[in-house]
This record gives sequence, C-alpha cells and structure tokens, in this order.
Amino acid sequence: MEDAELIQQVLKGRHEQYGLLVQRYQEPLIHFLRGILGTEDEVFDCAQEAFLAAYRNLWRYSSSYTFRAWLYAIARNKAIDLMRKKKREIPLSIDENLVDHHVGPEEAYLAKEQALDVQAILEELPEHYRQALYLRYQQELSYEEISTVLNIPISSVKTHLHRGKEKLRQIMERRNGYEGNG
Repeated sequence: MEDAELIQQVLKGRHEQYGLLVQRYQEPLIHFLRGILGTEDEVFDCAQEAFLAAYRNLWRYSSSYTFRAWLYAIARNKAIDLMRKKKREIPLSIDENLVDHHVGPEEAYLAKEQALDVQAILEELPEHYRQALYLRYQQELSYEEISTVLNIPISSVKTHLHRGKEKLRQIMERRNGYEGNG
C-alpha cells in the first residue's frame, strides 16, 4: 500500500495503519539519525519523537513531497534541537555495520580500516556538505527530498553535492600525497 493511501486511512480514523508507516521507515530513519547523533539512546529517542510529531501533524502533510522526506525533515529538526541543547556539532558518521562480516578476518579488518579512513575524510568536510552527500549516497534521497530534509532550495542541494564531492577529491589527493591541479 502506498504511503499516501496509508496516510488517508490514518486521517479517516484507522490509526493502526500508522504502524505500517513506522515499520516501513523505522530502520532507514534510525540509520539516518545515527549519522547525526552521538549515542544509540539519542538516536532511538529522536526517532520516536519524530514519529510522534509526524503522527500528531499528519493532517499538515502535503503529498507535494514524499512522506519519507517529510519525516526525515522532522527527525533532522528534532536532532538539531537535541544538539542545540547539548551545544555540540552534528557529525556525520559511517556506520560500522557497512563492514561485511561474512568475509575473512583480514578482509573485515581492511574494510573497517577503510571505513574509518572514509569517516576521517568526511569529518574534514563542512557539515552541510556531509549531510547532503550522506542523504544522496547513503540514504539515496532525490534532490527534491534532500531539499525538503535540509530546508534549502534544490539549487543549493546541487551546489552542496558538487562542492562536497570536489572537496572530498581534494582531501583524498592531499592524503595520498598528490598535488593535483584544479
């Protein structure tokens, strides 16, 4: 069943249908929030708050954007509020679960080392580039969805992605000892 259909059913009083939306988006939302928040407790609390806020405000939802983008925007705002309370930056992290644990120990070690290298490189990027790159390449959101989540125009999404990739290239070249022209 499509998101819009589920939302209409919830708005008509079939509140149990909201559980299907939670099931559909819980894991991706938690993964998204892990890239923003520090601890698992914060991640789960923030996800729960986002789902509750979305439920309470479902009547405000507009089908002009996807439910996923709307939910992520709510979650991001909740995370920012939490971070403001704690007065710290919003880091973007590479989930260690990206390491394939079905390979041999040497391959797993190398994969983990590589993930840590990527993490270190990403931490050198400004926050807005990290978030745009994460949403595009880890969460596979469209430009329109990223625009909704980050509350910026699509043109800025494209600029953040382009400049973020360029900065990544420069950082990687510098780390590898290249003095590329460009």
